[in-house]
Amino acid sequence: MASGTLYTYPENFRAFKALIAAQYAGGNVKTAPGFVFGETNKSESFLKKFPLGKVPAFESSDGKYITESNAIAYYVANAQLRGANELEKAQILQWLSFADSEILPASCTWVFPTLGIMQFNKQASERAKEEVKAALQVLNTHLLTKTYLVGERITLADVCVCCTLLHLYQYVLDPSFRKPYQNVNRWFTTIINQPQVKSVIGNFKLCEKMAEFDPKKFAEVQAKSQDHSSRKQSAYLYLAATKGGA
Repeated sequence: MASGTLYTYPENFRAFKALIAAQYAGGNVKTAPGFVFGETNKSESFLKKFPLGKVPAFESSDGKYITESNAIAYYVANAQLRGANELEKAQILQWLSFADSEILPASCTWVFPTLGIMQFNKQASERAKEEVKAALQVLNTHLLTKTYLVGERITLADVCVCCTLLHLYQYVLDPSFRKPYQNVNRWFTTIINQPQVKSVIGNFKLCEKMAEFDPKKFAEVQAKSQDHSSRKQSAYLYLAATKGGA
């Protein structure tokens, strides 16, 4: 089983993937104490290990370095999470790519303005909502006769897709919006209530009222972001999520 240190800022859904995988594998993966985004990851010692300066980043107990959240999650996972055979392994990779390309960009475009992290664009937001609907419909159809995305047990596909959906289910997928996707809702609820998942993300509360863009909130967040480290944090959250990041 893998052991080592995961460098990340708090509540990073990308880091959740590896932390959850480690829970299933029984690995000793700890988050780096005292990590300060924009400082720790730009230090000379960090950049020697991880030249891009992105997080999450993983340093194994035997001095190996890994970047990219899906790769880290795979490394710390056990055999069950990685798939029982070559077909399952390929299907897991398929769903990881699906999450990063079909869910994440739309999620960020829709959710981030409601958090005041980025400016609101009505056309982009409406397009993102339609893209989310399309992705949810694909999942809903797939899960009609399945408990999990791949095989008969939880795999990295479930862990990673679930983590990518967290912001949507937390902020914008209110009861009315998510009602047509009962298979996805059932699956999502199943995953977030697994002990190994709950130990990482805590008690998750589903969205009750769809968050909307608030110009006043946006102005307040941007004002606070005049602080250098806060501004870099906001920029990273957007760029890492929409451009692939780590």
